[in-house]
Amino acid sequence: MQKAIENYGVYLRETKNAANNTVISYERDLRKMKEYMETQGIHTVDKVTSTALNTYLLYLEGNGMSSATISRTVAALRRFFAYQCKHGGCHEDPAESLKAPRVKRKATRIVTKDELGRLLNMKVMGPKQLRDRAMVLSMCRGIRASEVVGLTMEDMNLELGYLVLRGGRQKRTVAMGGYLEEALRSYLAHGRNTLLREKHNNALFLNCNGKCLSRQGVWKVVKDYGEKAGIPELTPDGLRQPGQG
Repeated sequence: MQKAIENYGVYLRETKNAANNTVISYERDLRKMKEYMETQGIHTVDKVTSTALNTYLLYLEGNGMSSATISRTVAALRRFFAYQCKHGGCHEDPAESLKAPRVKRKATRIVTKDELGRLLNMKVMGPKQLRDRAMVLSMCRGIRASEVVGLTMEDMNLELGYLVLRGGRQKRTVAMGGYLEEALRSYLAHGRNTLLREKHNNALFLNCNGKCLSRQGVWKVVKDYGEKAGIPELTPDGLRQPGQG
């Protein structure tokens, strides 16, 4: 079975152009499966059955393996055995009916009233911190991370104090409130042009290269901002409390 795993690794690298880390992860999961099968007297791919694979998953679960890790293992097994059947390694696919366990999502940590006060009153300096504060306070108004990324200069009305949020054909308006309006004015006066670096970009919030932020970038900003305020594991979803700020 070791040779079959090695050949599959070559296929992933040379034919599928898979990332090296992906190949290493697959090979590691498959070797663990091979080692277990050998303890059961199974030494070749064609001798592996669906019962043996399900028993292996129960073995992993019984040894404290997380649902996420078992799900990753299931994905590796299904692809490996599908490849083997296609290339003559086995006649029937023993992994076809394998089901990954449902991964439990971690409950969102909602910012407390005391923590919200710390966020609202945290002192900031420099273009990036001014941007971060405005972004965090916008999410305190109930704006999603994906909506923050999509905000443009035209979506902001400082005179009347609201933001326009666009999602497909629908749009909605959100009142800024005093804290967010002040944060946006400071960001526009002392931060955005520095981040823009004389480029042309109509996005409201920019990264340090004057380009649009990604959704992942927003999550990182929130996490880092929370850590500076002494609030661990802060997320955009944990900030979204409409009517605050």
